[in-house]
Amino acid sequence: MKKIFNFCLGLVILSLVTLWQLQKSALAEVYFLDIGQGDAVLIRVAGQNILVDGGPDNLLMYRLGEVLPWWDKKIDYLMISHFHADHYMGFIELLNRYEVKNILVSAHQPEEDFLFNTWQQALEQHHLQPQIVSPGERFDFDIGENIFWKIMSADSEHKDFNDNSIVVKFSIGEADLLLTGDLTSLKEELMLKENLDLEAELLKVGHHGSRYSSSLEFLQKVKPQICVIQSGLDNSFGHPHPETLQRLEASKCQILRNDSLGTIKIVTDGDFWQVE
Repeated sequence: MKKIFNFCLGLVILSLVTLWQLQKSALAEVYFLDIGQGDAVLIRVAGQNILVDGGPDNLLMYRLGEVLPWWDKKIDYLMISHFHADHYMGFIELLNRYEVKNILVSAHQPEEDFLFNTWQQALEQHHLQPQIVSPGERFDFDIGENIFWKIMSADSEHKDFNDNSIVVKFSIGEADLLLTGDLTSLKEELMLKENLDLEAELLKVGHHGSRYSSSLEFLQKVKPQICVIQSGLDNSFGHPHPETLQRLEASKCQILRNDSLGTIKIVTDGDFWQVE
């Protein structure tokens, strides 16, 4: 009996050590949530939950429940890349169910419409005040000098909201993630002229794989190894477009799509990204 007890105890200890090592090795987890035709990316680093965009409806709540522990109801940073419904409608209900600490937005806000007014009312109800971000602004995780995230672009001058998308780069050691909202090739070209450090092994493909995004020149600058497309199954826009897929294939990145894979989880230990 004692041998059996010792054996079982050994298995428990081994399991706990293995679990601890796995948790220790993953500095960051990124979930590209399957929320249909829209964007929603959850980044978990150093005990913080950062949610970039919230999809077109309350399916966001279900997807978050699939990837977050039941007791974790905290969003440290909520970011709206731009004010199109498929990027922030899901946040209205999220405010009722999660404790949101910080909200980041671009300076370009829409003229009053029903959705935006509803969003404003939700903010007032929860006593929240969004913060307008600026290019070059940096947020540190306080677990290392090379673990941070930075606003690469946050425009307010374009009539097309897509080109006002906040572009943010996460640097986790040697592993980088670039989120581009619905950026079009027009704004991509402007960013290239600024000679920004856009290189990132992991790229969220702009505008759900639209033909008007992800120019070959932009992809050559970013040099992605993994490209994730957030598009809904059989969407009416035809995303991702064949032309865009050809450019992504020419860049030799691994192409992952929510419409065929569901929610996509990618982790890093600070050296490289690994798809789980």
